[in-house]
Amino acid sequence: MSAVNSPVVFMMPGDLHLTQPGLPNHKTAQWAVNEANEFIHPDFVQFIGDNVQDASSDQFRLFAELTARLLCPWNAIIGDHDVKGDPYATEFRKRVGDPWGSSRIGGFRFVRLDTQEARPVGLSLEQLEWLRFEADDALAAGERVVLFQHNYPFQIWENFAGPRIGDWRGIVQTRPIHSIFCGHTHYWQIANDGRNVHVATRSIGDPEGGLPGYTLAYLCGDDLAVTYRTVEDEGPLVLVTSPRAAILCTRPEHVVSSGGELRARVWSRASVQKAFARLDDGPPLQLKQVGPLDWLAPLANNLVKGIHKLSVVAEDATGAAGVEVIEFAVDPTGRYTAYPRVHPVVMATKFC
Repeated sequence: MSAVNSPVVFMMPGDLHLTQPGLPNHKTAQWAVNEANEFIHPDFVQFIGDNVQDASSDQFRLFAELTARLLCPWNAIIGDHDVKGDPYATEFRKRVGDPWGSSRIGGFRFVRLDTQEARPVGLSLEQLEWLRFEADDALAAGERVVLFQHNYPFQIWENFAGPRIGDWRGIVQTRPIHSIFCGHTHYWQIANDGRNVHVATRSIGDPEGGLPGYTLAYLCGDDLAVTYRTVEDEGPLVLVTSPRAAILCTRPEHVVSSGGELRARVWSRASVQKAFARLDDGPPLQLKQVGPLDWLAPLANNLVKGIHKLSVVAEDATGAAGVEVIEFAVDPTGRYTAYPRVHPVVMATKFC
């Protein structure tokens, strides 16, 4: 069984749609790079496709200048705009590299797909067979599989259907895929189909439903936590790493049965003075710092069955505060069946 040494944290900026320097989306992309270099210090940054708008050499040069500033490893995958008028991804291959591949970090196999290899969305037979091998090889090695792909299976007003997409579904529905991260939608959403968790980050170019920014993901063993930071957010960033948010639960092991720990990770430019939590409408519960970024408190062992609300607040030396609010599921008998749902519900989009 592959050993898990420490959590893996990655940043996933939304689709950049770069065209020219100095435009709002380019400035937000520069901000995201600064956040990675000076604030989050992630294990890697994953660009999720539509890195440029029209697949021109000048646009890919602008993307290359941006990524050259990153002080951590990074990867990028292809979106539909990255091959606009360039179906063989010539410029992407020249400036970025292979359209699909994988890496291994901390007990995880991170698999990057090119869902634009066949149109309107799809994979070549070669890539499909490679995906099947990567998934099975990772599981045989005791690694958990995380997929990155541009196209989001639950994009409204668009079909997630094309060459070998049915085979893709066969792979992800018959293997224990840890999580699937996507772009393309322009809006932020988490979808739980009852077996897999899909996270679509909001686009940086032409964002919908809120401000542009990046998804931050924490993975450790079977744990999964995600949050979203916008370009206007300041102060500490709080991420509840346990208990697992209900929208991310796919198995009974993901819900609280009795007791356990409340854990949060806090990033802050100024020193964090205190962190506290509030469970439902209960009194504040102080968290204890147990590492450079991690805070902890015991979780009550008499929680009633159902959905509970948890708020965690961290305050830094300047008085700035960061907060995260999640809902988590409790069943003292340990029973749980995931059911299909999305959050937030999105009814309309101007894009895709």
